[in-house]
Amino acid sequence: MKKLFVFAAAAVVALASCTKTVVNETPDRAISFQVANYVPQTKAGEVKYDGTSFHTYAWFHPDATATAQVFMNNEEIKLQDNTPATWAADRPYFWPKTGNINFFSYAGTPVPAVTENQALYSEKTIAVTDDALLASAAYHYGVAQAGLNTYSGLKYGTADTDVTGVPTLFHHILAKVSFKVFFSAEGIKDTNYKWDLVVNSASVEYANVGTLTVNFTDPGFTTTAQAWPYAAGTYNWVPKDGATNNVQAAPCGTNAVAFDGTANKQTVVANSAGDAKSDGIIILDEITVMPQVLATSAAKFRINYTLTSYYNNGTSFDQHIQETVNLSDTGTNPLGAILLTAFSSNAIPQWNMNYKYTYNVTIKPDKTVTFDPAVEAWLTDSTNYTYPND
Repeated sequence: MKKLFVFAAAAVVALASCTKTVVNETPDRAISFQVANYVPQTKAGEVKYDGTSFHTYAWFHPDATATAQVFMNNEEIKLQDNTPATWAADRPYFWPKTGNINFFSYAGTPVPAVTENQALYSEKTIAVTDDALLASAAYHYGVAQAGLNTYSGLKYGTADTDVTGVPTLFHHILAKVSFKVFFSAEGIKDTNYKWDLVVNSASVEYANVGTLTVNFTDPGFTTTAQAWPYAAGTYNWVPKDGATNNVQAAPCGTNAVAFDGTANKQTVVANSAGDAKSDGIIILDEITVMPQVLATSAAKFRINYTLTSYYNNGTSFDQHIQETVNLSDTGTNPLGAILLTAFSSNAIPQWNMNYKYTYNVTIKPDKTVTFDPAVEAWLTDSTNYTYPND
């Protein structure tokens, strides 16, 4: 796992309790949180939690057999304005003198229904700007862990890290996709050829309503390293039948790209090396999507473009082309000039939780016009003629 920025620390907040909880009256035992984001080991860079707040549910266990009691009920946790800054509730909570507490935290949208040991996202509609985060459960923390700086079960970086608040390791439970269009003249070495490519419109269609049930396992009244129940690279959402979203690229495009034939135009001139290719234009920038199996959800990408061909600076002809591509297609797409690639692979079977996907849509000239000449065989005819005819 890559190194992560961790911020928030131990600290002194103030008091608090909810109904049916045991409250520690000692002010140096205030509960704080330490947060970070999860990123797969293959990802580069460092990530920190940069939200302004998150929410926490917590249950107090007096002992191993007693019924759990609500301790925090969807409490908002904020980065407090103190020194050092700590993540804590505005209404301070204190560690109980006996027993311990289970913590379940989430951030962003959509919002789950949380019961102890489960977070349920039931038939949630995923908007293109959503970012839902769910933390691994923090099980059985109590007065013995109030300092927490001896706890080494949670890794926020490449090595064990001292944790000075309730360890809150967030995971992205949605996925993101973006689309970039290129024009390629690779393999064409005649430098008299030139092409203009203009994207007129584009869209992506996919399932956007579904259910995710995340079940955590209580280790049994012992403090444990947090366990995320899913491996990185799983989709786990169950789409709702018939619920789809068709996201249109903005009329003015993305990154100041306008579908007007000017800013959006990509011009490519063939070179003698046969490797000419445009820099590409992002036509549908990063949108949030629900993780899903693409073949099952029948996800599609649609593009409408105009391709103008030139030879020796003379206009050859314009082609106005509308194509629809199933995103589950593998290999060279059978529908024509489009070839979809992402992460150097033509086959992306599913969008997984906590992953970003960039589709590089490469448009090429169609196959070179060639001829297959042949000559119809000579026909023969014969007639008997006698000369002289007498």
